[in-house]
Amino acid sequence: MLLSPDDSLCEKNQAIIVSKDRGAQREHRAINPQKQFDLRHYKLDGVLIQQTTCCDYLLVNDSSKKAYLIELKGGNIDDAVKQLEAGEQKCKAELKGYIFFYRIVCSKARTHKLQGNKYRKFKEKCGEQLKTKVNLLEENLV
Repeated sequence: MLLSPDDSLCEKNQAIIVSKDRGAQREHRAINPQKQFDLRHYKLDGVLIQQTTCCDYLLVNDSSKKAYLIELKGGNIDDAVKQLEAGEQKCKAELKGYIFFYRIVCSKARTHKLQGNKYRKFKEKCGEQLKTKVNLLEENLV
């Protein structure tokens, strides 16, 4: 079992969950209003998943059956898309019935990269479930 509750980086009803790489300014902040949701937070790339690359973090909201795949990236958006897809492939068997959401927090979002084929196709496939921000993405969980 890849996603054991014992491996979670947060408490079950933690108020704010921060996904951030050491020494980098990029971060994703998830706000758990009134601590109402049961959450699990995992560092995937290099910790739970070591043989291949995938997205950096996974935030699981067990109360609303939502899974957030989070990639913290410098500027290579195409790599971020590949890593989010790889993260979903690794986790989807354990998260049957969950809706996946995709988050990219980058330090350099060059316009031509956001207009590139790979990112554009991924955006069309995911629609509103994909969010991309520069340096900080903060959202309230629902």
